[in-house]
Amino acid sequence: MTGSSPIFSLNKRSTGIADAILYLKRPYSKDRRKRLVAHFLRPSPQTRFAVLSWKRTGSNLLCGILYNHPEIIMHNELFNPIDIFTYHPKSLNPPPPENDDESQPPPRWTPLIRDLFPNDFLEFIWSGKSCGVNEPIRPKFKAVGFKSFPEHWTDVRNEHIWQDAILEDLRVKKVILYRKDELAVYVSMLRADETGRYMTHNYPENLTFYIDPAKFQNFLDRYRHTFRHKYKSPIVQRDTFWINYEDLSDLEYFQLNIYPHLCKFLGVSQSTNMKILRETVKQANPGEDLSLVIENYEELEYCYRYSDVTHFAKLREQEVMKAGTMSSPVTNQQPVEEEVPLGDGCGGTWS
Repeated sequence: MTGSSPIFSLNKRSTGIADAILYLKRPYSKDRRKRLVAHFLRPSPQTRFAVLSWKRTGSNLLCGILYNHPEIIMHNELFNPIDIFTYHPKSLNPPPPENDDESQPPPRWTPLIRDLFPNDFLEFIWSGKSCGVNEPIRPKFKAVGFKSFPEHWTDVRNEHIWQDAILEDLRVKKVILYRKDELAVYVSMLRADETGRYMTHNYPENLTFYIDPAKFQNFLDRYRHTFRHKYKSPIVQRDTFWINYEDLSDLEYFQLNIYPHLCKFLGVSQSTNMKILRETVKQANPGEDLSLVIENYEELEYCYRYSDVTHFAKLREQEVMKAGTMSSPVTNQQPVEEEVPLGDGCGGTWS
């Protein structure tokens, strides 16, 4: 439908009236119903948000930056099946009283209670308060959020809670962090599993891996499905902010070009200086050659030579550019053949 009136425009900025019209035309469309309901939901006094990401994509770096903002209460992996990870441990698990009065232990959250009552746990997190104290963790906070990975919900069979209370709750904003180079993500996951180092320590330089192409393909399917479909909000144009790892890892670029927009999206001050956590380090060389890390690199390259896997697609682009240089107009001087670098410059990993 087209026309001069903005009311009937069905572009990405469709109005509430347009949503109502679409709802009447397609009442059984789930996305349309969600978009219509969004206009009638009472907004939260503070911004609620979740950082949706994948392991080894720079989420610790981003969450540390958000934690250092004075107007944001930032938690870590609150729904990790192993434990409740937060930058404010005393707010969820307060220490016992000094008088050792065991008759009235302080209220506290444990992984078991969290998994049994996930909705109650979420509401407590959104309140920004500490256990047993009717006061916020940060007095003048304007936003509260946490980090989440897909397995946090599937491992404890609470995926329906994630779907209803986070993804489809239109009052919860989504900050989606992804990494373009899927092979670098997979290699970083192997390194972390092998060494047990997720923060603060560099990886050994001589660490190499054999990558099973079938297992990498399985990872690739799940990784792409997560970001293309699973993290897709019904009103993605209004409640979702996308960040890629390649921009985040360039801290100067991120601070100047992305950080102010992220603060505006979360409803907090944009004038606050950006800081990273001291514990966050770059665990691998950003210019490393992945062919030296992967023992069967030639086999993997042969399997994905015509695919759209980012790492190998860049290699093809480099070969095309090299071929274009070689086919320049003939002169008396023979062109100098240059080696095409196997590394793509994005192999380094921030914790």
